[in-house]
Formats: sequence, structure tokens, C-alpha cells
Amino acid sequence: MECLVRFQLFSALGLAFMLGVPLTGCSPVVGDECTTNIECSATGDRICDTAQKGGYCTVQGCTPDSCPEEAHCISFYPTEFLERTCTPETEDAVDPALPATDDCLPDEFCLSSGFCAQRSLESRFCMARCDDGGDCRDGYECRTTGTLGAEAVIDPTRVERRVFKFCAQRP
Repeated sequence: MECLVRFQLFSALGLAFMLGVPLTGCSPVVGDECTTNIECSATGDRICDTAQKGGYCTVQGCTPDSCPEEAHCISFYPTEFLERTCTPETEDAVDPALPATDDCLPDEFCLSSGFCAQRSLESRFCMARCDDGGDCRDGYECRTTGTLGAEAVIDPTRVERRVFKFCAQRP
């Protein structure tokens, strides 16, 4: 009987060890290469953006505080529709010390790059943080918000604009 109990205990520990090993391996992070969603998250909280070179693990539809620690929430606007110019500092300004301008239409937003973008065309993704190009994988660059239709998503109760750096596919 004692041998049976010892065998069951060792079998249970062995099974727990075998199941625990995959769970303690490296977890995928935002910006990792992928081909399927399951490679990015077994729980479904991340997707594989296969439109990006080599795939890109990300979270779609993020909010200012919903991205994991290694990422920023970035909104993207298609550059082919960025035609009308605006002045970000004064567009719809409420500060009486600033001369308010109203170059963008009511359904548009004045990007920090000085172009009006349609709000309905916005797409949001968590993007890997970086300080320079060495932080990004091959084929990707460390890009600054305010370029190529990318904007930092910030808490709307904060008035200052923020600049984020993130890994994006080279154009």
C-alpha cells in the first residue's frame, strides 16, 4: 500500500511539473512576431496583426490605461485622408489667451502633426515601447507619435499632448 501511495504522489508531482513548465516559459509580449492569435495569448486578450511584417502581437481597441506595461496605446489615422491642415495648439482652443481656430470639421480631430483627421477612421492598437531603433525587431523602427497619422492616446481629462515612441513597421 505504501508503494502505491508513493507512486501516486510522484505521478501527481510529475504531472504538475510537466504541465507547469509551459506555463512558466516566456510569455508573448506586444510587438512579438506571430502568425496566429493563439501565439500572442492563450486567453484571447491579444491578437496577431498579420497585416504587419512577420505578424505583430497587439491589443486592438485600447484605451489610455489598457495596454500592458511594455506598450503604449496609439491611435492611427490613414495618411491618405490627411489633407486639410490645422494648428494643434489653437484648434478649438478654450483658453482665452489663445486665438481659437476652427480649421477641422466637427467630425475631425486636429492631429499633433497639423492635419485634420476623421474621428470615424481612427484605429487603436497597443504598440511596443522603444527608446531607439535597437529596441525594435528587424524590419521595424522606433517611431514617434505625431508622424504618419499616429497619435498618443491619452486620458481625455488631461489637457497636455504627450509624445510616445513605439515600434512600427518601416514604411
